[in-house]
Amino acid sequence: MPDNDSAAAGTGASPSNAGRTDVEGPGLRNTLANERTLLAWFRTALALLAASFAVVKLTDSTPRELRLALGSYLVVLAIGVIVVGYVQWRGRHGRIRGSGPLDRGLSALALTVALFLLAGFVVAVIILAP
Repeated sequence: MPDNDSAAAGTGASPSNAGRTDVEGPGLRNTLANERTLLAWFRTALALLAASFAVVKLTDSTPRELRLALGSYLVVLAIGVIVVGYVQWRGRHGRIRGSGPLDRGLSALALTVALFLLAGFVVAVIILAP
């Protein structure tokens, strides 16, 4: 089954194509795959927001300022995940192949920096916990 309608163009007499509508652009499969990827970005952001709530409200073993800093960092990281997911989805919307606007190493660098900051927060929590 082809991804786009180029193979089905002009073959409307076939009974297997009786209920099909013409899809323009990247094809239905790719569009649905891109939307699932966007939803995965949103799920990740929701998990980060839940983690920030858990860090701020449910732990009492670390200083309050450190919990607020870590919770704020997780909220900013969640917002960044939403923005990056939307930008990548928007960049691939309407295209089948090609590099997105953040696929040129910038996203890898941002992810590395974000993970190092998160590791630094975790180390600070471990050191400052009584």
